[in-house]
Amino acid sequence: MSALQEFPVLTLEDVVVLPGMVVPIELDEPARAAVDAARTSNEDRLLVAPRLEDRYATHGVVATIQQVGRLPRGGSGAVIRAEQRAHIQGGVPGPGAALWVEAEILEDSPASERVRELAAEYKGLVIAVLQKRNAWQVIDSIQRLSDPSALADSAGCVISQPRAET
Repeated sequence: MSALQEFPVLTLEDVVVLPGMVVPIELDEPARAAVDAARTSNEDRLLVAPRLEDRYATHGVVATIQQVGRLPRGGSGAVIRAEQRAHIQGGVPGPGAALWVEAEILEDSPASERVRELAAEYKGLVIAVLQKRNAWQVIDSIQRLSDPSALADSAGCVISQPRAET
């Protein structure tokens, strides 16, 4: 078990953020508070979690703020890079207006032979979907993956992307 760490929380609606993703976000007031807290007191790191209607999320992704600036439409925005899964333990006090939580960074466990077999089968399905979308550059990067966790995260990122025009 890794030591608990404290993070400001950035909650997002209708967006799934997985390790390895680079995501632009619009900064509304709560998002601005989380980004400001991360930039001033947490080495540009925050915890990204889904915004749920009736409860707080139990898991999220630790992310690093890559850039803060203006979006093409003129509003404030930030670019974050998701890095590691985390299990949220509970709220804690922290500086600024942001919601803070204590979280445990989750390490990937070694994959069993059965998991590797299933991952290879899944990779074939993902590649078939990407071929139908003419996503040849993405196919090359997916084919190079051998770690089941990295494959699941990468496939989750690319399958949700809009279809390429033919």
